[in-house]
Amino acid sequence: MSTIKVTNLSGRGGASPNLPDGANVTGVLTATSFVGSGANLTGLANTDFINAEQVTVVGVVTTGALRISTGGTVGPAGSGIVTYYGDGSGLTGVGETIAPHNYNPDVYDTAVSLSELTSSGIGITFNKKVEAGSGTATLKIVNAGAAGTTIQSWGVSSCTFDVTKFNLDANVSNLVLNQTYQVDIPDGFIVDSNETSYVGTAWTFTATGPVGRLFSWGQDTNGSGSLGLNKSSPGLKYSSPVQVGGVSWRHVADLGNGSGAAFYGRTATKTDGSLWAWGINTQGEMGIGNVSPGYYSSPVQIPGSTWVCTSSTYLSRIASKSDGTLWSWGRNGNGQLGLNQGGPTLISSPTQIPGTTWTGTKETMSGGRYVFGGIKTDGTLWMWGDNSAGELGVNDVVVRSSPIQIPGTTWSKISVSTNQNVALKTNGTLWAWGKNNVGQLGQNNKVDYSSPVQIPGTDWAFVQSGNYAASAIKTDGTLYTWGYNQNGKLGQNSGANAHRSSPVQVPGTTWSKISMGEKACVASKTDGTLWSWGGGENGALGVPSIGEGSRSSPVQIPGTEWTGDVEMSGKSVFVILEDTTP
Repeated sequence: MSTIKVTNLSGRGGASPNLPDGANVTGVLTATSFVGSGANLTGLANTDFINAEQVTVVGVVTTGALRISTGGTVGPAGSGIVTYYGDGSGLTGVGETIAPHNYNPDVYDTAVSLSELTSSGIGITFNKKVEAGSGTATLKIVNAGAAGTTIQSWGVSSCTFDVTKFNLDANVSNLVLNQTYQVDIPDGFIVDSNETSYVGTAWTFTATGPVGRLFSWGQDTNGSGSLGLNKSSPGLKYSSPVQVGGVSWRHVADLGNGSGAAFYGRTATKTDGSLWAWGINTQGEMGIGNVSPGYYSSPVQIPGSTWVCTSSTYLSRIASKSDGTLWSWGRNGNGQLGLNQGGPTLISSPTQIPGTTWTGTKETMSGGRYVFGGIKTDGTLWMWGDNSAGELGVNDVVVRSSPIQIPGTTWSKISVSTNQNVALKTNGTLWAWGKNNVGQLGQNNKVDYSSPVQIPGTDWAFVQSGNYAASAIKTDGTLYTWGYNQNGKLGQNSGANAHRSSPVQVPGTTWSKISMGEKACVASKTDGTLWSWGGGENGALGVPSIGEGSRSSPVQIPGTEWTGDVEMSGKSVFVILEDTTP
């Protein structure tokens, strides 16, 4: 067999020459393309592009530090780039045979919500099957004065390996907003099925709060600008969620879910401690020191920067501050402002209700048409305002213009409505009092009660009172409703007259929050989906395909990540979408 050594080989006229069969050519060989599997190609050092599904590379691929780019996700930065397709199982000699495809959270991500970490954890998806190795993974603080401090660690046995996916199992707790964290996965912590060790990695992310977009739909009641969309008209209505201006919304007011309650105005707080109002202002409901103009169709800020939560009723408002104080404003016709004043009076700026130990959270302060209630840090429950049906729960029907205590010291949640109320205790028991003409107190009768009476069950976790109806969620995620079934709002797939005086279950086991309006309900699930049922008048169900139709069973509203506040009142709905993308 002949050997031909060349530096430049060509035939007559520049054409390719005919070589003897079996000739070995040494020297420089240049090819712009080839056909076949490439299984016998050797010496492809320093290639710029490797298609692992077509080429088997033998030898060392030298690229400096490896940077792998697949599916839009970029791994640790290096001085060289190798892009491959397929699972990369045929690549050898690249220094990392177990290659990460995706990081969770993403590398250098600066907008990782705390809720996102809780639900999806911290982990990596790899290019091949991975298994547990040994060692300890850590989560460290990167910035601030405590930089380098390990705040949580995981052993291999407490983590999950699911084929190509690896997750740190334990829930991450006590993360600080705007803090940057580093995840360290040590060498040998992860191996493949051949016991080849993953070289380990470290990456950072920054924890941020959810963007907190606020959406509304339904009807702009009486053209008062109550939807907050910078528009006002008695005929204005939307059957799909529309975003209210701004982001960083934290809580939208409990809307006083009674007949007529809060139809005309709204309040909400933001994560920076600011308080905002919109809608009607004829009774000083805006809290900005005036009654003119008569309405505002876009959110207007109420003075102050330490507001936490707020509740709205028909013509009155209350809000809490971070120092444990509680404030009220608006109309005071039945003593509902809690200021020890007779009515009717009008207060157009926030005025402090006596006391400094109000918990002031979304679930511990609530208002109905002419009554408010709140829980203090010692577990005591206080009510004030109208009491014509015994809704103050103190065994009489005397109106109170100052907070009066309901017996007990283990109250945890309260929801107030037109003239009936429901509340939870720390032991998971559920209690109700007030008017009971359609069984809304859940006692299997229609007898009014002016003192709290227990509703059967001991595993209740969330409660919400509506217009002549009520609802509650248990610790296992099941949802129950009872009372007046107007327009099928009990969600039982039954007719309008199928009222219930005892709790009955709504289908499903992952319910998270619920709000009951006059004729309809809206509720969220733990997976971030949002559902509605009942009367669809004025588009209140928020489902375009239904429009103004009614449903007696839950129907899903488009979208996910509906994990914030859910509030329905009469003819309109407000929900906070806690996503991470504005």
